[in-house]
Amino acid sequence: MDLCPTGSIENGEAVIRGDQNNGGGGGGGNNDGGGNEDGGTGDGGNADGSDGPGGIDRDLTCTSGALCLPELVTLSDLARFRPNAPTLTMEPDGWLLIGFPANFIADTNRHVQQGSLFDVPIEVRFTPDGYNWSWGDGTSSRTTVPGATWAELGLPEFSATPTSHVFASTGVYSITVTVAFTVEYRAVGGSWIGIAGTLSAPAVTVAALAGDAKTVLVDKECNRNPSGPGC
Repeated sequence: MDLCPTGSIENGEAVIRGDQNNGGGGGGGNNDGGGNEDGGTGDGGNADGSDGPGGIDRDLTCTSGALCLPELVTLSDLARFRPNAPTLTMEPDGWLLIGFPANFIADTNRHVQQGSLFDVPIEVRFTPDGYNWSWGDGTSSRTTVPGATWAELGLPEFSATPTSHVFASTGVYSITVTVAFTVEYRAVGGSWIGIAGTLSAPAVTVAALAGDAKTVLVDKECNRNPSGPGC
């Protein structure tokens, strides 16, 4: 059609180059030789008329030419990725004194999982954001810290901490923690992209026996250790 006056044979294929004028306001060309006003939407070229990677949707975030992800990725798109559950420990280990703080620690950290999304290799990064505690006595609370041992905090035993709880009655309690994580993803080698909302790891439960100072073994009796629990 006298629109592409130059060409060559490269690697056994015919390559035709030249400026195309559709007679309208459009720039690049489609793979069928037609012209859209937005140009470059097909395999034939980009909107500016330059050679394009082919089939790249402008609504996709692309890496390495043809690896593309939607600009809007939601938590539901990442349903196959789940954050790791924490490890829940307590002080004292497995028992507690009514009327005294028991200390709980949810051991978790930032971690990365690998997989694919829309056939694109990706990494998903989970960062702890909040800790929801169910104390087993009908009460609950939320903290922004996972907790630490009394020794790590430089506190004596049975001290109050951000993740401690006082139980009022004897019995067996099931204490549960659920950790909420913020989520980021990236195509391998790309930049991290945050996603609105949080994902929760599977809940973890520990059982504890609550007794009073007269029924729990303590370190020496009160005459020898006046600062002991229950003294």
